[in-house]
Amino acid sequence: MSNRKYVSTPIVAIGLVLVAFCISGSTTNPADIYLPQLKDKDADVRIAALRELLTSLDSRIPEAMLPLLSDEGNSIRRLAARAIGSRWWQIPKDKSDSYVNALEHNLRSEVDFEDEKNMAERGIGLLTRHYDSKMFSRSPNGRWIIYERRGFPCLIDTTTFTEELLGWSPVYNRNSEIPPWWFSSNSPIGQDEARWLDKEVVALSVSISKRATSVWIWEHKHGVQKLNRSELIKLLHPKGKIDEPNPITAEFKEWKGDDLLVSVGWGFEDEGSATIAWNLANHGWRVISREPAKK
Repeated sequence: MSNRKYVSTPIVAIGLVLVAFCISGSTTNPADIYLPQLKDKDADVRIAALRELLTSLDSRIPEAMLPLLSDEGNSIRRLAARAIGSRWWQIPKDKSDSYVNALEHNLRSEVDFEDEKNMAERGIGLLTRHYDSKMFSRSPNGRWIIYERRGFPCLIDTTTFTEELLGWSPVYNRNSEIPPWWFSSNSPIGQDEARWLDKEVVALSVSISKRATSVWIWEHKHGVQKLNRSELIKLLHPKGKIDEPNPITAEFKEWKGDDLLVSVGWGFEDEGSATIAWNLANHGWRVISREPAKK
């Protein structure tokens, strides 16, 4: 049996790395390189090129995604639907119906295609501006919509239809940190990921490593407050090992009046835990209770 089939993927990957290296120091638009590859006969080439284009805002991308919605590869169809939805603001209103009609063919009911269905459903919601899908989290007053984009919570103001990536930064020191991510990007948004208060404020659960989670709080006119490691150490002075594989970690529990209660745990062998609270009026953290270490 020929082993050509088994070496195609690494060859494709190496080829794209070389292409990326060659254009990194030039003024060439990467989309000029990767958009033609979306029509390649090799599925590995198509999906690799598609992944290279995921964060590009080239205006040609939405239209280039339409044929890929009927691609033979499930991952390609899913990523194409994601790309269209995330660029809803680039698609002229007089063309949105054709995109919606194309996405409707990807609303597959089979379990094996759930991720693809979710992305198509999200894209339709963004294009039609109907946010009743579980792929969105909506504020109680209906003004604010949150969906996932680039692994971050993306906030839409429905009075202006502008959006903002909450907590996003264009630069991360990848030698010392990894970009946080919100949750599994192909899944519906539940109460464990985003929990609104009656006011224009929401608590967000964010992963900061493979094992640690933290909490962000967004409030209208105040922006994002991040519960970071240094704040937790300052509040709790935890003892024991608080690095991977058992770092200090935090999860929100509930809104209680103007307080967001957050459960914190740390240590290699459950050295300690506590409950802390963020108060909306004071815009500060305080310790509510400490619990003894588990024996």
